[in-house]
Amino acid sequence: MKKLFVLFTLILMVSWGKACVHTSGQNAGDDFPSPDKLCALTFDDGPSPDPELTPLVLDKLELYGVVATFFLVGQNMNDSARNVVERIVAGGHEIGNHSWSYDDMAEMSTDEVKKSVSDTSLVIQEYAGVTPMFFRAPNLSTSSTMFSSIDLPFAGGVVVGDWPGGGGDTTEHIIEKLMAGIKDGAIIILHDVQPKPHPTPEALNTLIPKLKKEGYEFVTLSELFEKKVFHLMQQLKVCMYISSNQEKMSVK
Repeated sequence: MKKLFVLFTLILMVSWGKACVHTSGQNAGDDFPSPDKLCALTFDDGPSPDPELTPLVLDKLELYGVVATFFLVGQNMNDSARNVVERIVAGGHEIGNHSWSYDDMAEMSTDEVKKSVSDTSLVIQEYAGVTPMFFRAPNLSTSSTMFSSIDLPFAGGVVVGDWPGGGGDTTEHIIEKLMAGIKDGAIIILHDVQPKPHPTPEALNTLIPKLKKEGYEFVTLSELFEKKVFHLMQQLKVCMYISSNQEKMSVK
């Protein structure tokens, strides 16, 4: 329960907090206002077995000069995906753990949960040379066993349904779903593996400029937590210090 409480506290702090931001790179020839909000693009289920799909997303991120976090599935990591994984890392993007096989982990035992996560982290380390700092459950399906067995922060987010039958089959539908849930500190859940016609890369042509025009800066999940949670923790320490001193003065 303690771990679950800490998780929900972090999520609330990321969603509601305010923090100082810096101006990100602006590509694709547009002028945007100085950002005053943060958001994190995340892409699930990769790297795609189809070698063309994940690069389509990477092309758009490079075009607009933004970074993202890719939640990778362990069994998709192999020699044929090495170039794509290396490109993700070289582009300044972050890599997260999305389980070994995308099975529903909510029904797994403690040992099964630990093996799925540890095997995935090991293969990510092998092919990407990094250790994932965040975990996202397949289909966001969780259990108390998972919360007590996985020593990584769980990452949820705004779901836009960019998969067959998910309702986000067009750019217009994706933007509509996104704008209904976007706010400062939002984590946006997208996918880089959907079969052609792949809706997500085309949607990024609208989504990224639109959010930039509304004052959003795109950051990785680690950057989001650093800028939101750490900043708020510092503010909290100051508030606690002031409160403590006030109590001491009242006692006198």
